[in-house]
Amino acid sequence: GAWPLYRWDPTKADSARFQLDSERLRRSLEDFLQRENVLAAIGHSEPKLSGIRASVEGKIGERLARKARGDVDTLLGGLGGPPLLVLFASDNGNAEETARRVARQGRRRGLDVRCMSMDEFDVEELPFEKTVVVSVSTAGQGEIPSNGREFWKALQAASINLNATQFAVFGLGDSHYWPRAEDAIFYNKPARDIDRKLSELGGARLVDVGLGDDQDADGWETGFADFEQRLWAALNIDVVAGAGVEEEAPGRTDEENKVISNFLRGSISQAIADTSCGYVDEWDGKLLKFHGTYMQDDRDLRAERMSRGEEKAFSFMIRVRLPGGVATPAQWLAMDKLADEYGNQTMKITTRQTFQLHGVLKRDLRETMRGINRGLMDTIAACGDVNRNVVASANPLQAHLQPEVVQLATDISRHLLPSTSAYHEIWLDDKMVAGSAEQTSPVADYEPLYGPAYLPRKYKIAIAIPPENDVDVVAYDLGFIAILDAEQQNILGYNVMIGGGM
Repeated sequence: GAWPLYRWDPTKADSARFQLDSERLRRSLEDFLQRENVLAAIGHSEPKLSGIRASVEGKIGERLARKARGDVDTLLGGLGGPPLLVLFASDNGNAEETARRVARQGRRRGLDVRCMSMDEFDVEELPFEKTVVVSVSTAGQGEIPSNGREFWKALQAASINLNATQFAVFGLGDSHYWPRAEDAIFYNKPARDIDRKLSELGGARLVDVGLGDDQDADGWETGFADFEQRLWAALNIDVVAGAGVEEEAPGRTDEENKVISNFLRGSISQAIADTSCGYVDEWDGKLLKFHGTYMQDDRDLRAERMSRGEEKAFSFMIRVRLPGGVATPAQWLAMDKLADEYGNQTMKITTRQTFQLHGVLKRDLRETMRGINRGLMDTIAACGDVNRNVVASANPLQAHLQPEVVQLATDISRHLLPSTSAYHEIWLDDKMVAGSAEQTSPVADYEPLYGPAYLPRKYKIAIAIPPENDVDVVAYDLGFIAILDAEQQNILGYNVMIGGGM
């Protein structure tokens, strides 16, 4: 399940340094206090409900105004065909890709299509939508991806009637991601939860929920092809000649994006040098993961900035490659300083034994990466379709064995690093060290282990020392379990466990 998040802030007074920072629990607490305030007001001899009434009336007025603006837009746009709303929640882009495919096919059929992330749509507007298609991937322990969580919270609390709305839901997940039988409930849980909730609110299910599985021969594409066929058959709408043709240009797959990236270069150098915006495009964003960084945006500011016609408040998360989770005091201080100078003054320690910085702006990415490098660390392969950070047992009662397993973790991590010099070119050197694979120069880049397409998905390795399993070794693609002598003082070798999604 989900653990409540606590935050440690050494700048505050002793009693306030360690505080609850869980958005879910905080919202629950706020809702509780709001109800208590209402009850307290009603309990007075002369209740003062003006503030509550104004708040409710304000929300209704805003909703009616949005609906009116939508009606005007529809009239001004002419009769554009039956409406279709396509929503997505996606962390790695696959759910967004499936949503945009549905949108393209809808335009080919003459539909008036809108496609957006779930969090960009107001749940209270759902009753006004005739046909809704939702595509959602699976994050964490069966959780909604970050750009759909606000929508899901609102949907769970909504008191709306969807009797006039028909819907279809497609989910993306991995049926073998969780090795324990009792964790099978997490497989495509967001899609199944949304499908159930829309039905409970009165929506008419067009087709059974579609389930894309990374374990299928073509990954999630297998399930999506079946879902799409059933969807259009249920809607019974044929392709209209000439409609939406410009939208039907062939898309680029993630594998193609990696192959044509010139060994993870893409146009990242140009993108981070562009000061006119705070984001990178979809394809460079996917390549940046191999360099240890993800693009994010501040969800709390999203609606406000959209209402002003501004781009989202984009920033980047940076994750360090730190085999075995071992860092020196100097490296800790270096990361702390970078968090203050370029991040949002927070530094997270992950469950996979490394540091993460958040809130780094695009213009500061290179300097932050260089600062990490000056601390004798790097971020290459901390994310992306390669071997990730190798974790190792950290049980203090077995401290005498830790240097050996940390060295093994370091050796494995170093052996499985991508060979491309793109990381050093982009973040450290400002010049090309090696060229494309096609050139005949002796410095041509190549990937003897991974090849130009790298892996189809991430790969994770853990090292455990019995009897403790503090790294949850059975949850990894590859697990090394130390074999100890009778006195448990020396490591004789390792048993190997193979699992995961590869």
